[in-house]
Amino acid sequence: MRALSIKAASLRWLLMLGAMALPLCGQAACDIQITSAGPCLLDSTYGIPHVGDNAYAIKAVINVIGTPTHPFRFKMTLANNTNFSDYINLSNWYGAWWWYVVPMALDGPIPWSVTFDPDGVSGDTNPANNTESGTFNPIPPTNAVELYSPRLFHGYEYYTLAFQPGSGNLNNLWVVFGIPTSHGAQKVISVTSPTNGETIITAPNSVPVFVISRTNVPATTFQDTNYFTAQLNNIRVNPAILQTNTWAGLASMTTNWTKWTAPDQMVQSTNPIIAAFVQQSLPVNYKSVLTPYDTARALHRAVMKQLTYRSPPLHFDAVGVCQDGVADCGGFAHLLAACLRNVGIPARMISGFWQGNTQWHCRTEFHLPNVEWLLADPTFGNGADPTGTYAYYFGFVPNANNYFAVDVGDAHILPYNNFTFLQVPNWWWTGGATYNSYSATTYLQPNGLLTSTNGAGGSTSFFLSDAPTEGSVVIQTSTNLLTWSAVVTNSATGDVINYSFPNNQGPSQFYRAQVSP
Repeated sequence: MRALSIKAASLRWLLMLGAMALPLCGQAACDIQITSAGPCLLDSTYGIPHVGDNAYAIKAVINVIGTPTHPFRFKMTLANNTNFSDYINLSNWYGAWWWYVVPMALDGPIPWSVTFDPDGVSGDTNPANNTESGTFNPIPPTNAVELYSPRLFHGYEYYTLAFQPGSGNLNNLWVVFGIPTSHGAQKVISVTSPTNGETIITAPNSVPVFVISRTNVPATTFQDTNYFTAQLNNIRVNPAILQTNTWAGLASMTTNWTKWTAPDQMVQSTNPIIAAFVQQSLPVNYKSVLTPYDTARALHRAVMKQLTYRSPPLHFDAVGVCQDGVADCGGFAHLLAACLRNVGIPARMISGFWQGNTQWHCRTEFHLPNVEWLLADPTFGNGADPTGTYAYYFGFVPNANNYFAVDVGDAHILPYNNFTFLQVPNWWWTGGATYNSYSATTYLQPNGLLTSTNGAGGSTSFFLSDAPTEGSVVIQTSTNLLTWSAVVTNSATGDVINYSFPNNQGPSQFYRAQVSP
């Protein structure tokens, strides 16, 4: 399992002049005055951002009276993100303003602060008015859970399993694929089974899988492919609504959900080590002082703090990574799922991959009454805040629309073997052949969005946005929506593709974009 490399949030500051510089002659003393400061929108006007905005921002407007003895800098902080400007040398300025922007997968409350001349080098005679601070809560969606920014994707996963030719026969070879399903932030539109794949519902959680069975076959190389299309969405939540869920509501769940509170091989939720970690991460009387939502949020933060990302890890299971203190994305997801199950919140790891080629990742889903599956990513949360102070990527996950899960949970019991998660196809075999190698590949690309524009006289114009970065884009036309013919083919590079076709004054023309593979 692999996670995307986690990089620090991009930070930037801008100096804008809100008014002409006004000379204040004869004033030798320096006084840096913040005249206004606070959260702002991305157009730089003061205001509270919405959860799901591309970034959060703060703005500060200052006056500088007199001449600083030395150039000074400013410090701006949003949650755990702090940025220092370069040194600046403003004298007798009125109405200069700065803007600090940070992409944040956080739904608040978010503290902010602004300090000019934090080093005390300017000779300011009144440093008390150099600092402003506060807290804001980004505006949540009106519903408990909202999916937004949908994107259509196509993709596949396949494996290559090689046995030494001539080394014997395989009495039995079973290859098991996860079957992508609709849940959480994804909606599966279609799935094409591998050739000769049989759908089997596995115990104990009734999760479907594709099984390809081969009997008495000579040693050779085997390959199978699973194709799919899906709508992927970002997800955000309204914490206030989710906080209305109660422990009594959790206790009245049906077996549909309670099956996801039992321990399994990778999520050992009743193990004393997990129980002790949960106990130290929550107040003694947590069910009296915390709602289930707030409890889940606290455990998410605790896992962020407990683990350091490492790939490959020493262990994959919840107990192992809790003891090690290191994990890859699967270990992060397993430990969070184990902690949530320990307190009675249904939870499971989901395994899949990112847009692109063979970029695997695992996340956690959890359930509260009156909602379906919610999403949390403690791996990315740890990358944004290793101290676990802030619950990044909990409920609000703004990169979910380029991640696809092919399997859920960690237990698939079949007569011949018990499989854990099927992030890649797995297999079991009997016989005298010699095993050589195994590899798996994933592919996930957007379908693109074909949009009409105003064409010049006598022409029809389109552009394709959110284009794939690989494969081909074929524009097809039809007069009856039944038979289609290709009119132009372009290699996909991820860039917007523009098209223009003449109007022939004949039958009505319909156009569509097809992407391949």
